[in-house]
Amino acid sequence: MKVATRITVATAVVVMLASAIYAVFDLRGRTAERHDNLDREARAVAYTLRASFEANASAFRAPSDAQLELVSARTGGWRVTVLPRERALDPSPGSNASAAQLQLLQTMTDLPMLCSTSPGTCAGVRGTSYFYALPLRAQQASTDGPPTILGMLEISRSAEVLSVTSGDLVDALSLIVLIVLVTTVVVGLLASRLVSRPITKLLSGIDDVAKGDLSHVLLSERDDEIGQIATRFNDMTFSLRESRGETQRQNEAKLALEQRLGQTEKLATIGQLAAEIAHEVGTPLNVIAGRARSIQKKSHDVEAVEKNALIVAEQTARITRIIQRLLDFTRRKVGATGKAEVNLNELSLMTMELLSAQFSSAKVKTRLDRAEGLPRVAGDQDRLQQVMINLLLNAAQSMPDGGSLAVETSVVRRTRPGLEDGPEQSFVSFAVSDKGVGVPEAIRDKVFDPFYTTKEGQGGTGLGLAVCSGIVKEHDGWIDIESNIGGGTVFRVYLPT
Repeated sequence: MKVATRITVATAVVVMLASAIYAVFDLRGRTAERHDNLDREARAVAYTLRASFEANASAFRAPSDAQLELVSARTGGWRVTVLPRERALDPSPGSNASAAQLQLLQTMTDLPMLCSTSPGTCAGVRGTSYFYALPLRAQQASTDGPPTILGMLEISRSAEVLSVTSGDLVDALSLIVLIVLVTTVVVGLLASRLVSRPITKLLSGIDDVAKGDLSHVLLSERDDEIGQIATRFNDMTFSLRESRGETQRQNEAKLALEQRLGQTEKLATIGQLAAEIAHEVGTPLNVIAGRARSIQKKSHDVEAVEKNALIVAEQTARITRIIQRLLDFTRRKVGATGKAEVNLNELSLMTMELLSAQFSSAKVKTRLDRAEGLPRVAGDQDRLQQVMINLLLNAAQSMPDGGSLAVETSVVRRTRPGLEDGPEQSFVSFAVSDKGVGVPEAIRDKVFDPFYTTKEGQGGTGLGLAVCSGIVKEHDGWIDIESNIGGGTVFRVYLPT
């Protein structure tokens, strides 16, 4: 339900209640007014009739029923009753007097000044009739004593004139309906114009902001709370535009920095690979040089020449493969590239072959345990290989006197760090374990920080693990560090299947 509708309904209910209360008091006022009018009319009629009856008080006697009927016909609907004082001595009701009338006559006889001191006793509603009674007094020479009561004059008529009529109810209901309708229409139009329309514009602007359009501006048409909301909304969208621009600039700067860091680390890795490959290429070059001299000396021996030429060709092919591996790694791009399905089993085998010379020169024995039917992961093969190379080189460098290194791929089901209460998911794990010096517990949270290194003076840049962590996070994964059984460290990379 809209705000304008709520305001209109609430106002209509309040106005209806207020109108109903007013109608109740109005009906009560009308009844009281009728009662007062009836009292005045009855008093005038009663005093006029009493003056007529008291004029002959010296020879007073109760008029007959025919006389009373004639008098009643001339009083405009009032029924006239005259009871002589003697009836007070006979309390039994008769055809022309009720028990209540006789009791009132007896009271007037005993208390001649009753109607003067307590007018309400001599007038009111009795049953379904309204009555007004006055004592009939004899003429007195002196006014000091109480008057002599000759009888009682009572006029009465139906009390229906005092009750609320159907016309009164119709008038009251019509007034209530008219007030409620007029109020509802006026309040509805005002609420729609002054409340609903501005709120609708504000909601439209909020929807545009939710969709990413921060150019929406609301015109502040009024100087009230809604106008202030429009002003605050414009200030908010302006701040969001500024914040979006600043965030975009920061993200672009961060991306450029990450690309430069990745390129720097890759160049460092290439330098290490080039040094090791140069040493590895030296052996087949020496063989080629020796075989070339042997061919020169035994040029007349066809069989020896063919044998030496075959050896030279084999060593040349070996050098070509070594150089090609380095060139393949060097030519790969650094930065965000398109993702594809990557087989970590094949990638780990390829990477270990690339680093075979480094492992051999460092006297490191390697073992590769690949899980059967390993699911593929969505990612960039070149960047994931860079992660593997960094982790493998770090493992080899942590064992300066040689040792053993193991690579293991597997599928695990677990929850993400920080979401332990969430559902378990399937992840492909790539683990590199070594028997080196290990990573102390105190610095495990720092090893992924840029430029933090434990190889001061040994050629470490402090960028390798930082780049690895960034690449893995780009692939929606993470890296855990564990202590290896028997000494050393295990770096375990988790990637979603």
